[in-house]
Amino acid sequence: MDVTEAWSLSDDQLLRVCRKELHLERYRQAYDALLEYCARLMREGRRIPPVILASYGLAVAHAENVKEGLKICLQALSSDRRNPDVYLCLARVYILQGSRRNAIDVLAQGVRLCGKHRGLSELRNELGVRQPPPIPFLPRESTLNVRLGRALRKRRQKSTDRLTPA
Repeated sequence: MDVTEAWSLSDDQLLRVCRKELHLERYRQAYDALLEYCARLMREGRRIPPVILASYGLAVAHAENVKEGLKICLQALSSDRRNPDVYLCLARVYILQGSRRNAIDVLAQGVRLCGKHRGLSELRNELGVRQPPPIPFLPRESTLNVRLGRALRKRRQKSTDRLTPA
């Protein structure tokens, strides 16, 4: 979307374009549209909603600068800790940054504070869920736990392969 096109749209239309571009993972176009939307709100003296700010942070992280995007998402989170979409954007920026552990922590915090949310659950499942160690009183990294865990996983995989029709 080019700037002259964005100027001709109403706020609602521009917001729809922003959401569509984010959904389609066209972050550069989403960045441009969100930049225009946020600029309009600021010119009118209105507050930028935290979910819009978080979406803008995600678009900035993909299109321009990951650190700046992370800073914007954290600012959005400090404004609204009850919105699951803010947690989702922040987790995606952490993934983009390569901080898988932080992304998982943010997703867990989002689910704990906001309850069930499809986006948070889907991203959490996509990242994977770690099983508890087979022998809980030994450290996770212990050779016995690692080997036993691998054997149990292979066994579970074989049993599910037999149950699924070909």
